Amino acid sequence: MKRSFSVLCLFLIAGCGSQPAPESQAAQTTPKSITFTSKSAEAIAQVQKGEALLDNLRPDEAAEAFAAALKLDPAFVLAQAEHGVATPGLEGLKEIEAAAAAAKDVSEGERALIDAFASQRKGDPGAVVAALRRLTDAAPGYSRGHSLLGAVLLNQGKEEDGVASLKKAIELDPNDGRAQNMLGYAALRQGDIQGATVAFKEYARLLPQEPNAQDSLGEALLAAGQFQEAEAAFAKAIALSPQFFSGHEGIAFARIYAGNWNGGREAMAQAKAAATRRGDQMEMDMELAAIALAQKNVAESLQILDATAKVEGGPPNQRAIIPVRRALTLIVSGRPREAFAPIAEAMKTVESGQLPPGPSVNIRREALRARVFAEASLKDAAAAQKTSALLDMEAASRADDANAQTAMHFGKGLLAAAQGDFAGAGAHFKQCSREDEMCQWQALQAAEKAGDKTAAAQRDEILKLYRRSPVHLIIRSRLVPLPTS
Repeated sequence: MKRSFSVLCLFLIAGCGSQPAPESQAAQTTPKSITFTSKSAEAIAQVQKGEALLDNLRPDEAAEAFAAALKLDPAFVLAQAEHGVATPGLEGLKEIEAAAAAAKDVSEGERALIDAFASQRKGDPGAVVAALRRLTDAAPGYSRGHSLLGAVLLNQGKEEDGVASLKKAIELDPNDGRAQNMLGYAALRQGDIQGATVAFKEYARLLPQEPNAQDSLGEALLAAGQFQEAEAAFAKAIALSPQFFSGHEGIAFARIYAGNWNGGREAMAQAKAAATRRGDQMEMDMELAAIALAQKNVAESLQILDATAKVEGGPPNQRAIIPVRRALTLIVSGRPREAFAPIAEAMKTVESGQLPPGPSVNIRREALRARVFAEASLKDAAAAQKTSALLDMEAASRADDANAQTAMHFGKGLLAAAQGDFAGAGAHFKQCSREDEMCQWQALQAAEKAGDKTAAAQRDEILKLYRRSPVHLIIRSRLVPLPTS
């Protein structure tokens, strides 16, 4: 599974093949592991169990294992940090920060890992990479460190380095399923369905009882347009774990792309029912809103978003993104002037200090992206220039943040489009990450308006794969008639 708004950042998929250490402070495991600072071999075993569960995107069960480790050894700092990783929102951040403050006497490998966790929650990707490089330097034979580093590098668009780190992880541990999973996604983002399928099948072979392996395989089959086979793989994931809500989500996309919209909606509702975390339930509602928008039912889409915003108890960052989703719905539907109110609402939440640092940065960026999109849609070049300048400033201050860089080019591209310079707009859009689907769509529109001969090829590239993405579903529905049964 690799969803855009997953509770856990992809780099946190973690597994550890080391053996429990004998009771001693700073007990040493095998050379292929880090040193665990714990007095309890049983606590170390629980942490290893929790890491394997995180590896396969089962955070609730992982949290239970980390809590068990802390009962056995309340001073086990890494267990506290890992429990924070499995806990969303400010509560999880506070645990990670407490562990970081207490990490003075732990091993260098543990300290680097805790620093990576803290930096990820604070939205500092450069610091995450630096911490994980410290981890691989401290424990060069530690497969997990290379796997984590590879996943982060991939997410920052450094695909060659990321793949090299993942292959190093597999070289050190041929049974590293998490590395195989990320290699599959690296291939998928390159459009290499065969390579992705091979990696995901190997992941499933290594961990036949893990639902996420079948879920990832289903995503590759979905991308290839093999909808029945994809649905079967997603169903197998659910059979392995009824609480694995992502399997239902995958079935929803497989059915919709095959033309069974009602069946897709039913599967998405089942995904919400199976999800145990309020944030995931809200995300499934937002994906239902995207399905309605793909069907050009704007009123229903907005109604779903409004109802989701009223849900009590949801994580603050999840609630804060809803106005941005509403704004984008209005812009895509040709009502950009109405988008400014929800965008202002999102910015107000960011400025209130209610959100953790990482989500605050991300939601502000998404709100600015939506604002410049609305301004460009209205051909208000003066307003678009001001908003684009804010994205420029963020990119300059976050040179190692790939998302900030692509947002900067998105803003510059829309500014150029608002000024009527579609060739210049396309030049900026083409510098966005290939994972930025909205930017790729704008690149196509700019190419068509500029009379660029590459427009047809760009269109084909967007439609090449069927992605498990609500944004892709909406874009596809605007480019080609989607089948209905």
